[in-house]
Order: sequence, then structure tokens, then C-alpha cells
Amino acid sequence: MPPPAAFRQAPPNGAAPPGVGFQAPGAGPPPMMPGAPATGGMPGGAPPMMMRPPGGPPGPGTMRPPPAMMPPPRMGAATPPGPAVMAPPTAQMSQMRVGAGGPPPIASTPAAGMTPLVPQPGAPVVGPTGVAMSNFNQMVPPGGLPRPTGPTAPPPGPPPGGPPIPPAIGRGPPTMKPPPAMNAHPGAVADGGYPLPAAPPPPTMHPQRTANGAVGPPPRTVGGYPTYPGQIPPSTNGMVPPPGAPGANQPTIQPRQQSSGGGQRIDPAQIPRPAHDPHAEPIRWDSRTQHGAAAHPPAASTSFIAVDRGCCNPRYMRSTMSTIPHTGELLASSGMPLSIMVQPLAIPSPEEDPIQVVDNGDQGPLRCSRCKAYMNPFARWLDHGRFQCNFCQATSECPREYMCNLGADGKRMDWQQRPELCRGSVEYAAPAEYMVRPPMAPALFFCVDVSLAAVQSGATTSAVEAIARTLDAVPEPARTLVGICTYDTVIHFYHVHEEMARPRMLVVPDADEPYSPLPAGMAVPLERNREAIDAVLKQIPEMFANNRHGAPVGTAAVKACVEALKPVGGRVLAFMGTQPTGGLGKLSNRAAQAPNVGAKEAEKEPLRYLAPADKIYTKLATEAAEYQVAIDVFLLAPAQYVDVASLGTLPRISGGTLYRYPGFNTQLDFAQLHNDLRWNVQRPQGLEAVMRVRASNGLGVADYGGFYCKRTPTDVDLPALDCDKAIACNLRYEERLNDGGEAYVQCALLYTTVRGERRIRVHTMAMPITSVLGNVFRAADLEAQTCDMIRKVSARLLGGSASIQNVKDQTITTTVNTLYAYRKFCASNNSTGQLILPEGLKVLPLYCLGLHKSPGMRADAHADDRAAWLLNGLCSPVKMCVPSVYPRNFPVHSLVDECAAEGTEFPPLPPVTWLSAEKLEQDGIYVLEDAREMLVWVGRQVPDAVLRETFGVDHVDHIQSNAAALKQLDTPRSKSLNAFVNCMRRMRSGYLRTRILRRGDPAEAHFYAKLTEDRNIAGMSYVDFLCHVHRLIQNKFQ
Repeated sequence: MPPPAAFRQAPPNGAAPPGVGFQAPGAGPPPMMPGAPATGGMPGGAPPMMMRPPGGPPGPGTMRPPPAMMPPPRMGAATPPGPAVMAPPTAQMSQMRVGAGGPPPIASTPAAGMTPLVPQPGAPVVGPTGVAMSNFNQMVPPGGLPRPTGPTAPPPGPPPGGPPIPPAIGRGPPTMKPPPAMNAHPGAVADGGYPLPAAPPPPTMHPQRTANGAVGPPPRTVGGYPTYPGQIPPSTNGMVPPPGAPGANQPTIQPRQQSSGGGQRIDPAQIPRPAHDPHAEPIRWDSRTQHGAAAHPPAASTSFIAVDRGCCNPRYMRSTMSTIPHTGELLASSGMPLSIMVQPLAIPSPEEDPIQVVDNGDQGPLRCSRCKAYMNPFARWLDHGRFQCNFCQATSECPREYMCNLGADGKRMDWQQRPELCRGSVEYAAPAEYMVRPPMAPALFFCVDVSLAAVQSGATTSAVEAIARTLDAVPEPARTLVGICTYDTVIHFYHVHEEMARPRMLVVPDADEPYSPLPAGMAVPLERNREAIDAVLKQIPEMFANNRHGAPVGTAAVKACVEALKPVGGRVLAFMGTQPTGGLGKLSNRAAQAPNVGAKEAEKEPLRYLAPADKIYTKLATEAAEYQVAIDVFLLAPAQYVDVASLGTLPRISGGTLYRYPGFNTQLDFAQLHNDLRWNVQRPQGLEAVMRVRASNGLGVADYGGFYCKRTPTDVDLPALDCDKAIACNLRYEERLNDGGEAYVQCALLYTTVRGERRIRVHTMAMPITSVLGNVFRAADLEAQTCDMIRKVSARLLGGSASIQNVKDQTITTTVNTLYAYRKFCASNNSTGQLILPEGLKVLPLYCLGLHKSPGMRADAHADDRAAWLLNGLCSPVKMCVPSVYPRNFPVHSLVDECAAEGTEFPPLPPVTWLSAEKLEQDGIYVLEDAREMLVWVGRQVPDAVLRETFGVDHVDHIQSNAAALKQLDTPRSKSLNAFVNCMRRMRSGYLRTRILRRGDPAEAHFYAKLTEDRNIAGMSYVDFLCHVHRLIQNKFQ
């Protein structure tokens, strides 16, 4: 089949993107020895932290065509990071709760009519003081320098003492023409590789190895910017490389020792793995250069400080590729998706400028007269009163009050004084025309399970105590409304009023058709009725201490609470200690009704239990969203099954949050419950919100994904939207785009603040357009594409009609198509016996394998574990998705040894190890963190002195494996470990429940299930999976 026209028209001197590759052995994965774990490699060096000079203000208009391509950069070892610099938290986090604090305001001078958007003074926020994540998407595999090629290369021949080693790493040709017309660039290199063995030997256990960690020469510079693998040179289509990328010289992957079978296999120490960011020094990143060119954003998992130069902070909007193809056919040929991950209320770094609030009075924000896009820095001003919209190219006039003369450069004279003209993110004070009713007040309606099982398990007491403590931290208590409801076999409302002598209990006996006992007034102001509310909460455990058996009516109680909030809107917080087996929406154990078949057969069966058991759940959540009521569900059930898939539908459609505490235990889980509830009411959030995403000519919005209610084709209804949720927006091509220009995407969020202010938050981003497929691969965002893959898998499985095998085939097809496109069009001058990986996506197979082994796709996963993981993945932002499929494993025993004498503060973070049992030392202590929980693994041979100073025990068998919290001992080792755990919690904006697991404990299987690189019941090892992917790519060439 002839290649697309775009490939034949590629410039003859264009540089193909660099890649990494290795020789995959044989035609099939080697058989596994029973009980033999897969091997892996040591993590690569951290990327260099580089500071770029701040650029100047952006200017309107389109970008010039790219000049001649620069020679592809050499690849090498990573440069070590600089000294640690990080703002300390505002308050110390304790074991019981996350330390309060929020991003402090950044000094700036707003223009008239504008105020800095900063957290309200006096309202502490539970969570991080900034966004600091680990870098997972950039890694340089260790190894030597590349071999020279071309006229000066030595003649080919077998190396001394071994078979010939074909090239393994190389850059593709300078163009994207078909192979017969390709000519290698003089600077292209192809290094290292492996011959195909006749018969791959079985994997064997190997002693621990260390990768070559030698630091290479300092990176070269091109045009004033450092070069590194996968860099987009400044001259390439206007894109500027992100700071903090791996080193300049690409290493050579060396083969492992010859096995007993006579063949050679891939050395696990040389295969790609995510780079680890120690967060030692944040990266400074300008969204536009001083010449107005776009800049490739840093990875979401890195610690960076974004400077808004006209394009919004990537924390708010992040694309799966920062440079997009000019046609839909070219996008399809790449095999990559085009999606935008929108997190409009994300928490910025404390060192970043706050979003400015603009108040234009009754005239409101300036918008295009045709497409209604909001004014942004990329609109072109024709004269003092007319501008051309960069979305639809229509010409509009501005009000007389907004007019201003243009300077010699074509810009308005006041462009630096108006945030909407110089910043990619801005917030407007909404005039009255944007309001259907006065802004709603925050309302919290607590619904507590008081059935016999909930009382006996401690769920009732824990919920009531957490509510009582959280009321002290509610922002705006004078405006906040609070209501209380309990349920067992019937529903109880508590009517509280400041003029009443004592609260009244109103009982709703009809659980099949629940209702609110009063048409209004069930939620009362917190500040004026605090004493009465505290009295009710104190009496609830006593009133129902001797409750009787009966079917709990939890879903009916939620329905009644929604009815009570319809006049005012708000949020229902339901604490369920048991499965609702009575009344409206009663549930049963659907997972037990699944056919009892083997793991292989189970993967082929549709997971029907992941869809809601009753249509009433979808109907109830949609009805709640129509009345601006969000539903949060706290599952405190000690039982194994409560039907999370059905109950999770309530927060999924209404914009709420699902909290699950499997095997709930009061002593172990109360601290997390309290912190989750406190952060739920204190985090930055918007009420009665409506969001719309617009794209420039040639692009359109295909669909959305996440926790929302969609009642119209173009808008997303969000009764509540918080800083921890992201909405995915999938784009489609409607016409051919202008090569060399820019495409624009704008997100507009109309919402009400907790203080009762109606606001419009606008984020605008620009993406260069190219006809060169190599530029698209250079601009690929690995973490955003992984997030998109997780969201699509979650949405498909939660529909209840897909099987595990279906989604596995879907993810493998996406991965293979992407790598095949790169191999075919960007690196076709290399041998088909080599697996060539694009630099920006070289760990995509690893993340695909991690997704297969996650609870969402494991065949042996519990039904509720699977549903909870999928629901979480459907709304998580980019920075939280990668850890869920490839966690971080920290060897903290070396950390304690180094810091025991003086203690330490974090970050910087300690290094990480491979996710393989081979890297676990029996005398070591490890902390595995996946953004949702932390597992502390203790080896059998840890010295007794270390155990006493760290855990307060004399022998490893004395460790309580079901303990949730580390002991806070007055020893340096204990203080260091607790400081590290608290640092992880601050970075993740959550408590992260902790479990201590010793070697040989039955619960240890939970830890080993997260070791992605080992072969287990959930899938093959990482090395075998790479071989499998390589075979699939080779099959597409045949």
C-alpha cells in the first residue's frame, strides 16, 4: 500500500526523531520456570534540571515555516539534578490528618479592576502546598556511547569473542518517505543490538546487578538550548524542548551474558524504564518563548514552575501531543490519540503567579460575536476597536470602553495591563446575564448508616466522629447549610432550628418511594445551629446502639436527601457501612452469580456486574445533577462485596467522589476517613458549574470522559467540580489544518465559588501544526497518552458489555500501532529484527503491561476492587494515572542509615528500584507507593537494632502486619521514615492508607501483585512482553 501523500511530501532534509531499540530474541517469549520471577533493570539517572531564561511577551499571529532541520542530537547518560529547593508546607502533617495549608499568594501588581485569585484568608486547605510529582516519562537507559556510522565507521564484523551485534538503537531517516526513497542523515546513528537466537532459553534467577550509572559528558546545545534524546530543536516547527530531559548522548544497550541454552537474551538492566525525579529542584518552564513559539510542556510527574506567557499552565490543560498533525489521516497513521486532559481547578505551585480575576462590570468578558470564544492572547487586533478571532477567523468589534490604540508592533498599547491579552489563564467576574438564579450557598447533607452491622463494625461511630471534627474546618460557616439523616430499615431526618428547644426526629417509613419530610428547611446554617448539630451527632451512636436486624435502605436514604436539597442544591455525603439490600435500589451479590470458570475463560466473559444493577442509580444521579446536587459515597463496609459498580454510579454522574475503605477497621482507617472528609469540604471546588471546550477551525469536540452529567451535546454539567478531578476531551478533525500554523483549544468553566461569587475561568492553549510525522512523535506526551488509555479502558469496562480480553486487545493494539507507525515512517532504515522505540514513548509498553496487571484488568481481581479502580481511573488527572499502573518502590533502609544521625526533610526523594522481586533484599525495608496507598515491606533478615528503632519491635515476627500507621518513636530512624511517609501524602494530596507487610505474611501477595516487571498470574514479565510487542510489530510488516 503506498504511503500517504503527507509522507511523500516530507522535506528531504528533515530529521527523524531519535529512538531507542534493541534486538528482540526469537519468535516467541521464552518459557517460564515455575516460580521464577522476571528480571528487570536498575532505574536510569534523573533528568538534568535546567533553567531557561524567561521569554518575552507573546505576540499574535501565526508561526513562520520551520527552517532547515538540525542534525539529530546524540544521546547519553542523564545529568544529575541540582541542589534541593522546595517550599516547606504551611503546617506539619500529623499521623491523624494532613497538615492544613494552601498555596500562598504570589506578589503581583494587577491592573485596575482586577484582583489576584488566591485562597481565602483564614480558610485552611488540607492538602499539598504545591504540586510536586515524580518524573516517570523520561529515562535514558544506561550504557556506553553510540558506535559511529557512515564513511568513518569501522568495517562491520563480529566483535572479539562473540557473535556479531546488529544495531539496536538508532534514529530514523530524515524524511518520512517510504523505505526505497529514504536516505540516512549524515548524523544518524544506529548502535548496539542482539542477534536473534535459535531458541530462547527459559528465564533464570540472576544475582542482583547494577546498571552502568556513569555520568556522560555535558549536553550539547543547539540554538542556546540543551539537546537530549527526543528533543524538538527550537527550529523544528517553532517548538521548544522541555527542560529537564535526559542527557545528550544516547547509550548503547548491551546484551546479557550467554545463557546455558547457548543463545543471548535481552539484558533487563538495559531495557527502558521511567526516570525518577527526586524533586530536588523544580524546573522553570515558560509556556511561550520570547519569540512567541510554543514550548513542549514538562512531564506531569515532574516538579516544575510554569510561567504563563500566553499559553495556559499544563496543570490546567494537557494534550496527548503538543504538536498535532495537519490532517486526520496523518493522525490515524501515527496510531496515537488526540485528547485534551482538562483540570480547570488544579492547584498551582506556590511559586507560580495566581490567576488574575478581571471585572468588566455589566458588559462582562469580551467574546467573539460568531463562535462566542473568549478573548485570549492569540486573537489578532486589526485596529483600536476590531479584532479577528483565532478560533473562527471572524471579525468582531469591542465596546467603546475597551478600545485602545495599537503600537508599532501591531499589539494594543495596554496588552500587558490586561490579563486576558497576555495570559493563557484568566478568570472573569460573571455579570447577571450568566446567572439563572442567585449563587447557591454551600450545603452539606450527611447521611449515616445506623444499621446493626454498621454499629457493630464501628462505621457509625467513625462517621459521626469524623463529621463532628470536620465541621470545625468548614469554610464559610455562616453561609454553609448542614443537614443530618440516618437510616437502617427506615429513614430518619433531624429537624434542627435555632428557635427550637430540642431537635426533632422525622421518620420516613416508605423506603420504596422515599421523600423529604419537609419541602424546605432540612438544611440549616451551620454557624447559628452549631450546638444543636453537635448534640444530634453525639446522640446518634447511643440511640442506635441496640438496633435490630433488618435490610438497610441506603439508596432510598440518598434519594430522600436529594429531595431535601432540591430547593437549594448542595452535596450529599453518604456513609454506608453495609450493602443496601432493602428499599429503593436494593442490591445483591452479583459477583457471586458469575460463572465459575478458570482465569483464561473468565477473561473472555463480559463483565456485566460492572454496569449498574438497577437503572434507578443512573436515574437518581441524573436527577440529582439537574438540581445541582452532587453525591459523595463513603464505603465503610467490612464485608468484601457491596457492589461498588452500582453505588459508584451516583458520584460518577453527579460529579461527586467515591471513597472506599476495604475491610474497614475503626482503629486502622479512621485517620484516613477523617482526612478524606476534611479535604473533601476544604479543597478548592466550584458549585453549579457548566464547562465547554472549544477548538479552532478544522477541529471539533468528539466527546468527553470523566465524572459529569451531559445533558446537551456541547456542555458538561457539573453540580460540583474540585481540584482533584479532570475531564477528558477527545478531539476530531473536521477539515485540513494549515501546516506551520497553530491550532487552539479553549476551556471555559462557569461556576460558583464557596464564597458565593459567580466566576468564569478560561484556559487557552496553542498547539503547532505539522505535516511531518516525526515532529508529532517528538511532541508526544507519554503520561497524557497513558491517562487516555486508562480512561478508555475504564469507560468501556464500566459499560458492562466488554470482557477483559477485549480491553487487553484494545490496549495492545494501540501500543503496537503507535510503535509500528514510528518504526515504519520514522526509522525504516533499521533492520526489522530490531525493536525501535520513540524516545518520548519508550516506556509505553511498560505502562501497557502495568495496566494489564492492575486491579482493573486482572482476571483474579475482586469485583469491588476492580470497580473502584476503574472509577478512580475514570476521573484521575494525568499526574495520578501513571503511578496507578507503575508504582514507585523506595528502599528506605538505606535512607534511614544515611539520615539516622541527623534526621532529614523531603524532598529530595531517595532513588527507586525496579518493580521486581529480584531487587528486594531480605535485610531491607521498602515503601511502595501507587498514589492510592503505601505498602511497607520488611525483609526477614532486617537487623534487630533497626527493627527496634524503626518499628519498636525486637523481631520481624512481632510486626503487626495489619497496622495502618507507623509508630512515631523518639528515634532518628522512626522520625526519618515518618517524615518520608508524610512527604508522600503531601505530594498526593491525600492520606494514603499505609499497611506494613513482613516477608512471609499472607497479606504479602498484595505487595507482590504490584511488582509489574515480574511474571505472574496476571501476565508475562516485562522482558517477555517487549518480545511479544516486537513480534506483533514484525507481523504488521509481513
